[in-house]
Formats: sequence, C-alpha cells, structure tokens
Amino acid sequence: MEKKLKKLNSIHSLEELNQMLLDASLNKKVLQQIEKDFSQLDLSLNIESPEIISLMQNHIEQLLHRDYARLMNLLYRIDLSESKMKALKEYDPTMPERDVITFLIIQREMQKVMFRELYKDGF
Repeated sequence: MEKKLKKLNSIHSLEELNQMLLDASLNKKVLQQIEKDFSQLDLSLNIESPEIISLMQNHIEQLLHRDYARLMNLLYRIDLSESKMKALKEYDPTMPERDVITFLIIQREMQKVMFRELYKDGF
C-alpha cells in the first residue's frame, strides 16, 4: 500500500490516474468517497457510469463559471489547497483548469482511501 501511495503522488495526468484507479483494488471505495463528497453539496454523480470523470469535469466546469464559492466549499471538504492546483497548473500549463481540479480531487480521494486501508487495523 505504501508503494501505491508513493506512485499516486508521482502521477501528473488524468490518464495515468485513471489507469491507476482502474488497476487498484480500491476503486469502488474511491468512487464511493467521491460520490459522498459531491453529494454533500447536492452534486449528483453516478459512480456506476463509465463516464465518471467527464461527469465530474462537467460539474466542476459549471461550478467554475456559475458558483465559485460552492466549488471552494467542495475543495475544502475534500481537503485540496489552491497551492496544489497552482503547482499542477505550473507543471502542465496546457491542462484546462477543470482537468486540474478533477485530477486533484481523484488523487486526494485515492489518498484518503489508501490511508484508511493502510491504518484501519493499526489503531
């Protein structure tokens, strides 16, 4: 699990992250965590959909243009800082902002699930 966490932290693209999510045995838990955080702000996601990433991107795009405060609330709930968004944007300036945010949300939710699995029996 620790190796997976290190690998997760070194990924910088949605494609790589999606592949890791597909390969991970924890993908259902990650998707459930994403669904939980989005639903707490009345943003519905169908985690059974193969288009989950594009659904997330659509919500984020709408929030970016229509309700930035709500987007900041979502990012706070997920525990994402603006400095992480800025750092990824600097790493890949061509990545659209909605993709940067989507990537970081998925990455952070994967970290949460992996940490829970890593430490669930230790405490």
